[in-house]
Amino acid sequence: MPDTLSGRFDMLVIHMFIVMQNLKLGANEGKLLGKEIIEAFVREMDSMVRDLGIADAYVAQEVRKIADLFYRQLVVYTNAAEQKNKAALAEAIWKSFQSGDENANVAADELADYIFHSIKNVGEMPLNMLLQGHLNFPEVYGLKQAV
Repeated sequence: MPDTLSGRFDMLVIHMFIVMQNLKLGANEGKLLGKEIIEAFVREMDSMVRDLGIADAYVAQEVRKIADLFYRQLVVYTNAAEQKNKAALAEAIWKSFQSGDENANVAADELADYIFHSIKNVGEMPLNMLLQGHLNFPEVYGLKQAV
């Protein structure tokens, strides 16, 4: 995964996806937390866009673009994950990362494994741990470093 603005965004989306997959299956508390996470994400993107020097008149437009990209990636990842289709998830990851950096050498298969493993790990956590902000992401072993 390249250490670029795009690469960091993609990794943020992946980890938010993992958490959201588990929260949507939970009780109302989990769904409310999911909503709060999305709202915090949008606020943070607004702040980031402003920090990048985007004129105030264009901030909302840029945040909408980011939110649209985020939701499109969530839909694609969700469809693949719900079908337990590692190949489809790896392809979605590859396409997503390529759209941000054509030279990225993404280990999409390994990331798909990581995502499925993470969904399982986070899913095994009690909801009260998630509500307190504690997450149990697995260690990343053998993940190829992207250029």
